[in-house]
Amino acid sequence: MRGRAWHGKIWLDGWTKGGAGTLDVTEPATGSSLGSIGMADASDVARGAARAAEAQRAWAELPYTQRAHVLRRAGQLWEEHAADVQWWIVREAGSLTPKAQMETHAAAQECYEAAALPSRPYGELLASEQPRLSMAERVPAGVVGVIAPFNFPLILSIRSVAPALALGNAVILKPDPRTAVSGGVAPARIFEEAGLPEGVLTVLPGGADAGNALVEDPRVRVISFTGSTGAAGADAHA
Repeated sequence: MRGRAWHGKIWLDGWTKGGAGTLDVTEPATGSSLGSIGMADASDVARGAARAAEAQRAWAELPYTQRAHVLRRAGQLWEEHAADVQWWIVREAGSLTPKAQMETHAAAQECYEAAALPSRPYGELLASEQPRLSMAERVPAGVVGVIAPFNFPLILSIRSVAPALALGNAVILKPDPRTAVSGGVAPARIFEEAGLPEGVLTVLPGGADAGNALVEDPRVRVISFTGSTGAAGADAHA
């Protein structure tokens, strides 16, 4: 993640400029700049949702073994790149090293556990009074929006992103702009290297307009938000 490809960019079919400009990544302990991230606006969310809805269909139609492979590989990559990711969690989030280590360990485990989901039974037989077979089937929701906070930026993004991807959904991740590298750039880079097809994961740091657009876009069928009930009415859009 210390490369320059993502600086000043959002992750939307590759690293590209966001409609809301850029934001400095600031180290809270020193106030020094660690780089910059791209900031998304409502138009980026609309473009990302359209692309995600398109990519999700092909992703869900893949054999479950291929989706499981991507998640297992992501788990391995969290372990391989743990030191680099921990450096960012410490510097960007102001975390102690043990907390950063716990976050990367948890990220790997979330992906390993999610890799087991695609092979589980996707339906169940239901009792019926009539002489017929009745079955309930679980299918992907489609596009899932994930709004993650700053305090545990990696864990509180990956715990929603990994199972959603494993079960055939596309994901639009809106990390807190204060920790967009730890909670957004890192997952984008890991899943890119793991072989996730383009468009299945979009990472859009942004402000109130981006959050509002994500919540209201009709193509986004599920929102995973970490925060209090009271905050959901306001902070989810921040």
